[in-house]
Amino acid sequence: MAGETGPLADIANQVSQQLLKWFRWERLPLKDRNFDCVKQAKHAHANKKQKHTHPTDVVFKYRDPYLNKYVLFNTDLKSYAKSSISAPNIKGALKSLAQTIDCARVSPEWRERYMVEDGAEIRGMLFVYNHDAEFDDNFERFLQTTKLSNSQEDVADVTNASLESNQLIHLLEPRTIAYLDTIVTDAAKLHTAGTFPKRNYHFFYPDQKLHKAHYEKMDRPATVELICGPYMIIGHDPVIKYNEETEKNETTFGEGYVIYYNRSGRSHLEFMYLFDVLSSYQLLDGENQIRIRVAHHMPHAQIKSNYHRAIREYAFEWGSDEFFTSKLEAIEFEVLGVDKKSFSKTDLGWEPAA
Repeated sequence: MAGETGPLADIANQVSQQLLKWFRWERLPLKDRNFDCVKQAKHAHANKKQKHTHPTDVVFKYRDPYLNKYVLFNTDLKSYAKSSISAPNIKGALKSLAQTIDCARVSPEWRERYMVEDGAEIRGMLFVYNHDAEFDDNFERFLQTTKLSNSQEDVADVTNASLESNQLIHLLEPRTIAYLDTIVTDAAKLHTAGTFPKRNYHFFYPDQKLHKAHYEKMDRPATVELICGPYMIIGHDPVIKYNEETEKNETTFGEGYVIYYNRSGRSHLEFMYLFDVLSSYQLLDGENQIRIRVAHHMPHAQIKSNYHRAIREYAFEWGSDEFFTSKLEAIEFEVLGVDKKSFSKTDLGWEPAA
């Protein structure tokens, strides 16, 4: 993690590992390793005499349920204060990561080090964590066409940071990380309350016309596409907890679905679309409890009114069927506070005793 040293450099590493583990991503054990550049003429500076290398902070991987193959993410971990998040910093990180992935995809050293299987896909991921929790801006503005100096040659679209054909770089920025943190924290609270299991949950992947979901449902990860999408449907088994008074295991909550929603809810049409999705997946047909939990950083002031309007209008489209209306009204709806953790200067300098 170039330019970052000591406890500060390790924050993004700890946060990424703790969060992504819950979403069933695997972090490979090797971290902070460089590998030799195999495209020296293309990537190395002309005046650089020593052999050029590329950094790998950490590698995450999972098996994609739709692609039916492993996806590995050569990850650049950044832990920035609000004042350090800027277009030049983000552009520089993306450009470096693009070159790293360009080499990693064909590097025998990288493939052997991370035991890349035949057919696996290698991508890049930039993980930008805001450790002071003060950044509350639209990160997308750093990805738009930005003039970086007075020279017209430096006017560049950050999203085109030297990407090669079929090359992918995913960006997990502060708001997305806060969204994921909110999900993990909320799921833990639901578990404590006896309404969500600790392990027996799965990320919902419906079969599509061109793609069928592979692997056992409990083994499927939340893919990066699902994580960055407008909603995440999580199914769960009945919740069974030990009752200390009766000294028996008891079912405290039935099988169901929790939907974490990452949009503002500024229009009732958003929720009508969501109802349409649930209906098409036949999730409204059964007896399972459905809970919609909004985890957006800035929910609209009228979000609850918009939600209830969506119920009325969607039910009307279905002919005001009382049974169908009761299904919609039975859905539990709650707006969560987004979880944003900050680290004080004391925290950053503290190291636990051995």
